[in-house]
Amino acid sequence: MRTAKYAILGVLILYFQLIIAHHFALYSIIPIFFIAYFAFISIRINAKFLLPLAFILGLGLDIMYPPLLGINTISFVIISFLVNKFHMNVNKQRFIIVSVSILFLNFFHYSILMIYHVMASQVIDGFVRLYFFSILYNTLISIIVVYVLTLSDKIKINLNV
Repeated sequence: MRTAKYAILGVLILYFQLIIAHHFALYSIIPIFFIAYFAFISIRINAKFLLPLAFILGLGLDIMYPPLLGINTISFVIISFLVNKFHMNVNKQRFIIVSVSILFLNFFHYSILMIYHVMASQVIDGFVRLYFFSILYNTLISIIVVYVLTLSDKIKINLNV
């Protein structure tokens, strides 16, 4: 039941990413809410369900952005694997440690995107500044989303029908 809840949450995050996330764009940078989502659920569920979920949701996002076909899928699967592998060693109660971990995940994801853009010759003037701003902006958004998801996970709602 718990894994089904997180899978449904993943589909909702996919719709949110595709429909609403562009409203949070700053300097044409759309935050990627999936990094926060995978950082959150990688701690909650085991890898045998997590990696296929990361693959399917990454593929769903890649289908909507055809030039990046496969980039998000690979990135999300690796991020899910890294968080699931190393989450035992991290004190999840410390804000600084969680923030640095999310910064690392964003750095990893945007590094993959940067390598793609450099190889595809889509480099524009000010690309490096935009790259570092993307990392910082998405890290801030991801930290907020992780703590909102953590708070919402602790809230229990019972429906009496």
